[in-house]
Amino acid sequence: MLARVAEHIYWLGRYMERAEDTARLIMATSGATLELMAVPGKQPVNWEQLLLIVGGLPIYNEHHHTFEEREIVHFLLASQRNPGSIYNTMRMAKENLRITRDAFPRETWSQINALRRRVEHVPDFALHGSGRQDLLEGIIGSCLQMSGLLISTMSRDDAYQMFRLGQLLERADMTTRILDVQGAGVLGEQMEVSVEHAVWTTVLRSLSGDQMYRKQVEPRVRGGQTLAFVLKDKHFPRAFRYCLDGVRDRLVKLGRGQEVEVILGDLEKALYRADVDHLAKKGLHDFLDDLQVKLGELHDRVVTTYFHFHEVEGELPTASPQGKHTKIQ
Repeated sequence: MLARVAEHIYWLGRYMERAEDTARLIMATSGATLELMAVPGKQPVNWEQLLLIVGGLPIYNEHHHTFEEREIVHFLLASQRNPGSIYNTMRMAKENLRITRDAFPRETWSQINALRRRVEHVPDFALHGSGRQDLLEGIIGSCLQMSGLLISTMSRDDAYQMFRLGQLLERADMTTRILDVQGAGVLGEQMEVSVEHAVWTTVLRSLSGDQMYRKQVEPRVRGGQTLAFVLKDKHFPRAFRYCLDGVRDRLVKLGRGQEVEVILGDLEKALYRADVDHLAKKGLHDFLDDLQVKLGELHDRVVTTYFHFHEVEGELPTASPQGKHTKIQ
């Protein structure tokens, strides 16, 4: 596979996962807001936190003066000024797919076009209440439909492995961001049980993990147990450890990933040594910061290993000069 093709496929996986995760975040926050309306004076999950999770606060502040729910939802869903909005994410996903269409089933093109149309012109009623819920469910459903299409129809070749590599790295990154903003900020504080339950339920719902948590851990949602489940569970597909295991599997199948595996090993050691009970009381923010830095290093090493590598005798892939320097984000 050409390096430039591999890079476009990698970013397609990241953008598809980013669109789905952003939709889940908005939907989970909407649900938590409704639940907490019955608790006077308590609003631990606010809309500004979503901007922190997706890293969009600086750009938002350039164009907005208030943190109204409707404005933030529009900014995350359909703003052309926000590079991380679902609208722009799908635009970039479509561009990457356009360049690599031959690597995917032909139905993928119609799927991604349908998904992009959902967020191209978002009517005002879709920013509130049931209209918003329907829109977000449609986006998530379309992303899952596309993932299901690829899983059930693609050969397990390099294109598939590269798509999954991008998808899993993006998912791991989003998991740490959600825990950092929605979890680290409340751990160790004296909170009413009802509020703590709502906060951690929001974390689990943002990852679509509330049902699996109750099934595998316990019916009651608590901070320490939620942290252990989201970070270390090896069976839940959105847990950090599951994502790392998936990344390692992709690297083995793609080959030439020895240098990438060094950083991956550092991440696995950090996770293995993590004392979740201690982190539940102190130090979670710093711990998650370290994980996010290492994830950034892992991404950089993937780029230099598979996309922008220097050709030496014996290396298998070759790339055009454009391919070595093309990076779509």
